Amino acid sequence: MVDTGISPQLPPLSRRIRLRHLELLAALGEHGSLKHAAEMMGMSQPAASKLLLEAESLVGATLYERSNRGVLPTAAGAALVLRAQRFLGLVDGLGEEVQVAQQGAKGRVRVGVSPACGAVIPGALAAMRAAAQDVVLRIEEGSSASLLERLRDGRLDCVLGRVLDSQDLEDFDTLHLYNESIVMVAEPQHPIFSKSTVDWEDVLSYEWVLPPQGAPLRRTLAFWLARQGFQEPRCLLESTLTLANLAVLRENQALVLLGSISARQFSEQGVVRVVPLPFDGIALPSVSLFLPQDDYAHEPVDIFIRALEQHVRETLA
Repeated sequence: MVDTGISPQLPPLSRRIRLRHLELLAALGEHGSLKHAAEMMGMSQPAASKLLLEAESLVGATLYERSNRGVLPTAAGAALVLRAQRFLGLVDGLGEEVQVAQQGAKGRVRVGVSPACGAVIPGALAAMRAAAQDVVLRIEEGSSASLLERLRDGRLDCVLGRVLDSQDLEDFDTLHLYNESIVMVAEPQHPIFSKSTVDWEDVLSYEWVLPPQGAPLRRTLAFWLARQGFQEPRCLLESTLTLANLAVLRENQALVLLGSISARQFSEQGVVRVVPLPFDGIALPSVSLFLPQDDYAHEPVDIFIRALEQHVRETLA
């Protein structure tokens, strides 16, 4: 027999690796510990270790370095963990996709919405309905960081939010949507509206509803107030839940900051009234839509993006 020096070609990895291997890699990525990953999967640690060895043999690369302190992913391991998490997130959504299709819809889009960025969702939904595009939206609220992590591992299709420069966006495509200003609002019968003019001493004499420490709006406000020589206002409640904040306003003589779009919507409904106090020089991070860079073509997501862009153009033009 003549040795040609050519190794026999192996079948594609998709035909050799099992779902159980991917589940282990995803669990390792989430917990960073073989012991905890094994517990999550309902198996012993030796069995999980054997399964990891199998995955490494199939891939042909070391995925995790072992040491007395545990396991650490190699570059290949980190890349494969991300792919495994993304793949399993897509698989988990298949059941929902089937249910939605059986109801006659074109598909389902899982949208993560960070605080105070959901004001354009109703308009986008209306635009889809007007175009006879029957797509079901599933909305999940959370911080930008937590939502981007869910987007990274395939549990969300896109994220609508504001992101600070310090956050890692290398894994995502970013679609800029709009900028908005900060507006102060209060309950329509608030005593501050009895004044002919409102200044900063007036608003700082009341309690405020503020975002948590570290939130983009809180950081922006604190920096701006410090530049003007003012202390941060007394905080009645730390919250990013718009409806909860508005409920607090009804029961307390507090003030709250909203993005200009949300403020306009709630003002038109008679829920709040805008306090005539300009916030010159305060710029919120822009609102953008974040998508996985290498995701497959997904028609429902494309439909949602077109509707969202259309609504933003018509609303903010």
